[in-house]
Amino acid sequence: MAIVLPFLGLTTVQAAEPPPSVAPLDVAAMPPPGPSPQDYQRYVKNRDWLVVLGKALFWDSAVGSDGQACASCHFHAGADPRTVNQLNPGIAGGDDRFGGIEPASAVGRTAGGRTAGPNLALQPDDFPFHRLRDSRNRNSEILYDTNDVVSSQGVFDGLFMGIRQTVRLRGRKRDFCRAADDTIFTINVLGQQRKVRKVEPRNTPTTINAAYFFRNFWDGRANNVFNGVNPFGRRAFVDPAAGIVTAPSAGSMAIERVQLENASLASQAVGPPNSSFEMACANRTFADIGRKLLGRIPLADQKIAATDSVFGNGSRLGNLVRRTGAGLRLTYLELVKNAFQQRLWGEAGTWAVAPDGAVSASTTGHSQAELNFSLFFGLAIDAYERTLISDQSRFDSGNLSGQEQHGLALFTGRAKCVNCHNGPLFSSAAVPPRQPLELIENMVMGVGGNALYDGGFYNIGVRPVLEDLGVGGKDPWGNPLSFTRQYVDRPADPTGRPDFFQIDFAQPGSPDGIRVAVDGAFKTPSLRNVALTAPYFHNGGERSLTDVVRFYNRGGNRRDLATGDTTGTGPLGQGTTSGSSVVGSNLDPDIQPLGLEEGDIEDLVAFLKALTDDRVACHQAPFDHPELIVSNGSLSLPASGGRARDARLRLLAVGREGYPRAWCDPGTGDLFDRNLIGGMLQRAP
Repeated sequence: MAIVLPFLGLTTVQAAEPPPSVAPLDVAAMPPPGPSPQDYQRYVKNRDWLVVLGKALFWDSAVGSDGQACASCHFHAGADPRTVNQLNPGIAGGDDRFGGIEPASAVGRTAGGRTAGPNLALQPDDFPFHRLRDSRNRNSEILYDTNDVVSSQGVFDGLFMGIRQTVRLRGRKRDFCRAADDTIFTINVLGQQRKVRKVEPRNTPTTINAAYFFRNFWDGRANNVFNGVNPFGRRAFVDPAAGIVTAPSAGSMAIERVQLENASLASQAVGPPNSSFEMACANRTFADIGRKLLGRIPLADQKIAATDSVFGNGSRLGNLVRRTGAGLRLTYLELVKNAFQQRLWGEAGTWAVAPDGAVSASTTGHSQAELNFSLFFGLAIDAYERTLISDQSRFDSGNLSGQEQHGLALFTGRAKCVNCHNGPLFSSAAVPPRQPLELIENMVMGVGGNALYDGGFYNIGVRPVLEDLGVGGKDPWGNPLSFTRQYVDRPADPTGRPDFFQIDFAQPGSPDGIRVAVDGAFKTPSLRNVALTAPYFHNGGERSLTDVVRFYNRGGNRRDLATGDTTGTGPLGQGTTSGSSVVGSNLDPDIQPLGLEEGDIEDLVAFLKALTDDRVACHQAPFDHPELIVSNGSLSLPASGGRARDARLRLLAVGREGYPRAWCDPGTGDLFDRNLIGGMLQRAP
């Protein structure tokens, strides 16, 4: 049953829906949704050049403050296979201590008994993060439990001070950052305390097929509407300076609001570049990034394969690679001019934007192109990621073995996977089946009764809800991320709220007293190429697909109410609903013991492996890319400046043909059952 929320007025409709199903992905018949051509052409002049710009920005290590590219966390199957310095202590829940929290004797340790902390090299016996004496019984004795998260290492802690030119980098501009006092991501190196790279608070989701999601990020904060400056859509318009700068008349500049629907990828793209965990020293802006990059050769120090599908021989725009084999023939500014309308970059002079949104000429300001760099970045990354569509698995071709066919029958039958992982993308958060008008749904809860929730976002009982609210959280202005809470909490007088949310409050409806089940709920990920993207769940707490299926088979990690957790707020409870008198779990009703035998589990995993696209496993076009240096923890060597020295890996440049078969990911669905280092990943000095 869906609550349908047309943008021009709020109505409640009960409708019989067909049972969920899965199907091959036909990109020609179902391309990723995007902005209307009329809206898009206000900004974009040439899509081919936009893709070139987007791929360059995605892979260029000069974008980040410490050599971090977008691809640094998304370089294999759109995700991150590293196992060294990938542990976060549970910062999303306010914890800065590494290691287990249950039982007490495990405090500070991994499940394998090692000291948990920064720069840890994870081992197979460190998983799962919630370990039971009987993995088939969620109420059995807890042997180990931790709120730590496996994610991706990003930047060192620091405070952005400006852009400087350096002789060492042949006059190129770079970020200048002042060291910060990081007390969490610090290790002892030869008797001295040294900082290591910070690790993000949630596991890294894949960018492949992300173009089909109505919202992005685990908590959905990457809004469907791109506002040109940050991930939060229309809600950001409470800030009068939230917009791009254009010239309403000659010699003057003003803020222009951007509202591009079906551009969640662009909303997502503009989040990480200024995140002090992911890619930047604190307080950096997009205008700073523009100042650093616009005069720069893209990928200047990174090798590019001669057969790169976007940059190389035979690409749509011909060979764009310099004769040296590294970098492109054009600067970033030239790419911007080729891709975007002149009104976005063509005004001379430098300008400053005041907090009240006033734009004035300023000798210490930024150029128009620098001020609009967030728009360029978001739409360029959006255009590139729209090319990263995986639709050539054995499931798509209908070439399944008998074991895999039985796994598919279980998937769509008594294993109940299809209830959340449905449609061609194997996700109810994708479009389709998540249509724009079905933003909120009504569901029978796991502990009885009905509740409203955001369609495609579910609480599946991985961790206690109070550790991470997911879509139940808030934006920087204190507004709910959840569409459900926007609906239920709207004011009695709908004119009293600015029209900057996703839904329209024009017709009041009657939500009073309706239970809300959004806390602890996360976006349902696609299962395409899932065998390549271990570890699993928003906390990265399961190392293998087999363990994931065992998790579902026992009915998740939440203890039954009979064990004494009657409020849902205990150590392993899944939280309470807020804004309602109803107390209990937000657990999805399908998370219950399934009764699968070991043979069933093996067959279900075999089917999940059949969702792998060999082009993704081997980095063939459109998943080919330039060279990239990624950090892989820190070395026990002398270091200066308060930072430990990076251990580094070199991801080799590859063209449309992909890597040799021997280097491809075998797709076993196990974080540790692969050997990428020595093939596509080489140890770098």
